[in-house]
Amino acid sequence: MDFYSVWPALACMTILLAFASMLPAGSMDIAPGARTRISTLDGLRGFLAFGVFFHHGAIYHRYILDGVWTLPPSSVFTLFGQVGVSIFFMITGYLFWSRMISQRGLPNWKSFYVSRIFRIGPLYLVAVGVMLVVVFASTGFEIKVPILRLFQDIFRWSLLGLIKGGDVNGYANPGRILADVTWTLRYEWWFYLSLPLTALATRSSKAHFAAVAASLIACLIYLGLQSGTEKFALTAACIALFLQGMCCASLEKKGWTLRLPDWATSILVVATLAMVFLFFETAYRAGPVLCLGFVFYLIISGSSIFGLLVTRAARRLGDISYGIYLLQGIVLYFVFSTEPIRAYAILSPERHWIVILFCALLLTGCAAIAHHYVELPGIRTGRSIAALIDRYFNTKGVAVKIAFNIPDGDKKTTATLRGEPQ
Repeated sequence: MDFYSVWPALACMTILLAFASMLPAGSMDIAPGARTRISTLDGLRGFLAFGVFFHHGAIYHRYILDGVWTLPPSSVFTLFGQVGVSIFFMITGYLFWSRMISQRGLPNWKSFYVSRIFRIGPLYLVAVGVMLVVVFASTGFEIKVPILRLFQDIFRWSLLGLIKGGDVNGYANPGRILADVTWTLRYEWWFYLSLPLTALATRSSKAHFAAVAASLIACLIYLGLQSGTEKFALTAACIALFLQGMCCASLEKKGWTLRLPDWATSILVVATLAMVFLFFETAYRAGPVLCLGFVFYLIISGSSIFGLLVTRAARRLGDISYGIYLLQGIVLYFVFSTEPIRAYAILSPERHWIVILFCALLLTGCAAIAHHYVELPGIRTGRSIAALIDRYFNTKGVAVKIAFNIPDGDKKTTATLRGEPQ
């Protein structure tokens, strides 16, 4: 076994599933009504988040040796992270495009954006808050830059990932404390902000699939013509991934999903994923994007991957997947910053993977606590604020003044018409 052997990661994932299944009821569970319509997606998220975690676990081996933060030399561990992010983007595209189609492109936009802010924001701010504490502790709790510059640095990090954060108080690359996972939130926000425009296509039952399919084909052609090093190649790949999820939503709305036995779709999923890991070195090219889109299409068609995605343990890890994703860098940072643990992990691959397993178990516990005490209260607060905003806008302006002529000579009477809140 070496530091980049895949078998320890699979063993860790097995232990994590057992650990999740044994935790007390309620610590990682959410109400059934809060789940998505497709249970396989709930179970899928945990595997995606831990795929990203194992990707960063592999990066950390070289990082603690020479301070270089770069992709691991193993294409398998590179793909663990990239495939996880890719399918997360597809899930986002699928879920919100499904909503746009159901609501004919006319959702309650105020409630939509408030709910997104309070879904993403609370745990993000907690993670960034921990990062800032580390930064200021590392700089001796002294202000190392002009005060206006410091406020600007912190302000950039406070925008919930909408823009890229930079150095803070002279501390270079503070995002490494978070394993640089926040870059994906920027693409998520761009997707949400684009919806008022793209959702226009959902006002016609015939247009939404054609619009998405044409855009997807254009992105794939662009990716196919690039070498992968171009400035906009990653952006084009991310757009294509969102479009893959949106395309699956449109196909589902038209009833164009596969009706195959679970064992058959499970074999297809495993075979397609194996092809991605065997023949590609990155997930952000046209070929793997198409393959992963097919995998996602099979899963939204009902494939459970031999029942794995619908197990209680998988659903539990899926429920806390946002915390697993966002907090993994903090856990890795603190564990590997402990000198005895770092020295222990460097000695052999076995010891490295023992530390990674410890980090994974600790991360699961932290994510479960964060889910209960940060995420769920944030979601409830967002719903309450959205409801208050709706009531405010539905009552303000309900009273409208109209001018009309009453048969009373030439006298013009102005009356006030009041209606019930919508």
